Formats: sequence, structure tokens, C-alpha cells
Amino acid sequence: MRKRVFVILLLCIFAGILVGCQSGNNSTGDGDTVTETNGNDGASGEGLEFVYVTQDIANPYFIEIYNGFEDKCKELGISTQVLDAKYDVATQRTYVEDALERSVDGIMISPLDQNALTDLVDQAKETGVVIAAEAQPIDNAQIDAKLDEYSIGQAIGSAAAEWINEKLDGKGNVLLIAQDDVEAVIRRTDGTRDAIMENAPDSVIVARQNGSNTEMAMKVTESILQSNPQVNVICTCDDYSAIGAYEGVNSMNMATDIFYIGGCDATEEGISKMKEDGSVYRSSISLFPYEAGQEIAQAMYDYLKETAQDTVVPRKYEAVWQANVLEE
Repeated sequence: MRKRVFVILLLCIFAGILVGCQSGNNSTGDGDTVTETNGNDGASGEGLEFVYVTQDIANPYFIEIYNGFEDKCKELGISTQVLDAKYDVATQRTYVEDALERSVDGIMISPLDQNALTDLVDQAKETGVVIAAEAQPIDNAQIDAKLDEYSIGQAIGSAAAEWINEKLDGKGNVLLIAQDDVEAVIRRTDGTRDAIMENAPDSVIVARQNGSNTEMAMKVTESILQSNPQVNVICTCDDYSAIGAYEGVNSMNMATDIFYIGGCDATEEGISKMKEDGSVYRSSISLFPYEAGQEIAQAMYDYLKETAQDTVVPRKYEAVWQANVLEE
């Protein structure tokens, strides 16, 4: 009996020593607790999660937006996820609902229809979730990073008009490939049309048709060129559809020294098409999507960690010409 008691006492003493050693590993000499850090000097987003609900991640523009967004989030220690609506309004709404149910900290949305999201944004704000509207507007979002669609369209049209006046004696026969299935982007093609007619008034708008992706734009181009072989200028809303128009012109063997295709976004894919031998891909408008993605992520982080103030992220753009690309 005495031996059993002695063994039990030894075990208790040994356990006490272990507990004392473990406590000492987390304490300073004066008993204060030591907190481990991740090396970000208190500016860490560790534990935060941001989600990007895009329109269509197959579009190179949105890929670049997410790349910039993701890289900045990694720098800040924030985890990210991209959810692809594939140009479907109901799907986009469902993804936003799911993100809110998971209690994420921030959602960047490239909205297809802000009217389908307004109530969800109000819910998000009530629970402390920051919402950023990218490309198109969501009027009640805390971070406003929308594009001025009409002005961008004017830039696309002005570049086309410059070519028309220089190469076509001011008389272009124009096909406009639009994204009229996205409410906010309708204004982009309106701006393109108005700039062409203002700066090259002897031109003719032969057709305006929807072509929201590469495949659709290629089919539209081939169809219009079959019925209207006089078309010599094609303007699109983005490089995604401009590449389709480019492939359509090539498939119809209608590429000439005076044929013009103009896009928008100045993506790597678009620039590479400009560099091909005999390319009729003449210009694109850079919207600096990678930089915008970074700035939006930073603005969302700042909102949560510092300011809690609504913020406008300025957007910029400039023309990129094939001639300049080939000189680089």
C-alpha cells in the first residue's frame, strides 16, 4: 500500500514539473504572455477572407482583375476565392448569398445587374461585410470601383475614327460588336458609336450585334461579313470579343492592309494577336485591370482595418496601338 502511494506521489510531482515547463515556454521572465506574430508588424489580414464574384472568369480582363486582387491579398495575408457567374444573373446572386452565409469578410463583385444585388449588399453592410463594385456599379456598395462605360466607349470609337480618317478617307463601314446583354455595358457601345459618328461622320454603322465572348463574336463577324462584305471596321467592347472578330475576319480571308479591328482591355492575348503577321488587330484600350484589382483589395482591407469609410477607387485607361506594340 505504501509503495502504491509513493508511486502516485512521484507521478503527481512529475506532472507538475511538465506543466511548469510548458507554461514557461509561453511566458516572459516577469510572467507576461508572449504573443506570436506572422511577421507583418501588425498590418496583417490573417484570418480575413475575401471573395471575388465575377461575371465570367474566362474573360481575360476578369482574370487580370483577380490576379491583381489575389496578389495584394496574399501580401496582406488575406485568403481569397473566385466564384464564376458565367454571365448568369441568378448564379451571381446565389454566389453572393453563399458567401454571406459563410460569413466572409469582404466581397468584390463585377455585377451583371445591380438590381439583383442591392438587397444583399444591404444585408452585408448590416453584418460588417465590405462590398466592392468592380467594372459596373452597385450604388450601395462601400467601395466604388466602377468604370465610366460611356467614356471608355468613346475612347474605343475615337481610336477607330482616327484609323478611318487616316486609312479610309473618313468613310468606314462599321460593325459594332456589343455586350447588350449586360445592362451597364450597353453604354460602352453607345459611346463607341457616338465617337465614330462625331469624328468620322461620313462613316456608316452597318450593324450592331451582341457578341459577349470569343465564340459569339466570331460567329457574328462571319455572318455580317457574308451579308455585308463592305465592312472594313469592327469595334468591340473588349479583347475577349475582339479576338473572336479577328478570327472571323481571318476565316473569311478578308484581312487587308486597311481593315481595322479595335478592342478594349489590352490583355496579353489581345497584344499577342496584334503581333501576328498580317494582323488587322489595330488597337485596344488599356483599363489597367491588374492594378485595379490590387487597389480594390487594399481599399477593402483599409475599410475593415482602418477607415470604415466609403471609398472611390479611380479607374484610368489609355489607347494601345499596334504600331507601338510592334516597335517595342
